[in-house]
Amino acid sequence: YQAMWSALLDSGKWMGEIWDRRKNGEIFPKLMTITAVRDDRQRVTHYVGVFRDISNRKKSEQEIHQLAFYDALTKLPNRRLLIDRLQQALAVSARNNRHGALLFLDLDHFKTVNDTQGHAMGDQLLVEVAHRLQACVREGDSVARLGGDEFVVLLEDLGAGADEAAAQTETVAEKSRTELDKPYKLKDFECLSTVSIGISLFFEHRESAEDLLMHADVAMYQAKTAGRNALRFFDPQMQTALDMRAALETDLRYALEKRQFRLYYQVQVDNLRRPLGAEVLLRWDHPERGLVSPMEF
Repeated sequence: YQAMWSALLDSGKWMGEIWDRRKNGEIFPKLMTITAVRDDRQRVTHYVGVFRDISNRKKSEQEIHQLAFYDALTKLPNRRLLIDRLQQALAVSARNNRHGALLFLDLDHFKTVNDTQGHAMGDQLLVEVAHRLQACVREGDSVARLGGDEFVVLLEDLGAGADEAAAQTETVAEKSRTELDKPYKLKDFECLSTVSIGISLFFEHRESAEDLLMHADVAMYQAKTAGRNALRFFDPQMQTALDMRAALETDLRYALEKRQFRLYYQVQVDNLRRPLGAEVLLRWDHPERGLVSPMEF
């Protein structure tokens, strides 16, 4: 109001958004224009105010913002808002020299719930998972849903030392895993659902937000490989091995048409060492790697 009167006294006109109260007590937003009316001597005699109720516009803006930055089902931040918060967390980490962490969570066998109980029941499970995750973190931390049954937790201000940060992160991850492991009562159906968690620590701006997400995702798949219902920290050597595997898979797509496979025959014998047949073994004669064992491809 001070700014409004300052503008009116200076220029004789003001326009802006204000809150007002209806006769029934309801508070609503309105766009208001106030103009000074002057007499023949240019003295202000009174002011004329014209306003428009912008409740619907404000509601629409809020709905658009909700759709743009939040998951419609769980009301958690979506990927877009998570990336924004992660970039801010990286800046704060660089300024305060404190570690942070990303937890990438994926429900184990979620597809089974959808296939056997229906998508509506699966949606209820996701909503309950969101509530439990929010109860496991501090007020300043963020829980987001990337889509499907994938969730991400962003932890900040974990300490200056990597060991200390890792220990705090593991505590939160184990707490989350324990909570999500408890039975879910969904209407008349009770189900159990475990979770696999991948963890990536960050410090300052050493990695981009997208790289951190990818690393946590890689670690999560390692937890899946380890038998599910587990947590794993990202290891750079893990990423190197995955890159090599990806390159091998790419080459493998063209190996058949380039006739790079060779058959080797290993004789099979009985207890008197008499030949009974042969085991056919495949070898990949790679132009750069040499003979590649089936153990690798």
